[in-house]
Amino acid sequence: MSVRNRAIRTTALIAGLMLGACSPIVLQHGHQVAQEKLAEIRPGATTKDEVQRILGTPSTLSTFNDRSWFYVSRRTSQVAFFAPRTEEQEAIAIDFDASGVVAGVRQFDLKDSQPVEHVARQTPSVGKELSFVEQLIGNIGKFNTGRRSDAGNRGEI
Repeated sequence: MSVRNRAIRTTALIAGLMLGACSPIVLQHGHQVAQEKLAEIRPGATTKDEVQRILGTPSTLSTFNDRSWFYVSRRTSQVAFFAPRTEEQEAIAIDFDASGVVAGVRQFDLKDSQPVEHVARQTPSVGKELSFVEQLIGNIGKFNTGRRSDAGNRGEI
């Protein structure tokens, strides 16, 4: 085998190993509901207890009352150090009437989602902001090494 062929094969092997190391990491989060299980939920007939038996505990409940249960799942993939990318997302909302019977089932997927902008502001706190030096000086004298912390348990001073 010539030096040139050996160099080509070595380069191809290294390139293959580098590409293999960049395969995506796929993560599944949340409660993925099988469609055949969801088909067992019948509006007007299935109760909360039956829903929990069929689908399990919901991912989250409605914020203002317990009449809506949500089963949420998301599958993401990430290659190397790049930001994760959402591949699939599903949310199933099960609404109950006042007597605890299913009133309706709603399904949402990735195309139904809307981006949420994060607010970078900070909420100001009351009081005075202390500098590092003020905090350091303020702690002088707060630590008394002459007393043992367990002395009171044995009647010692």
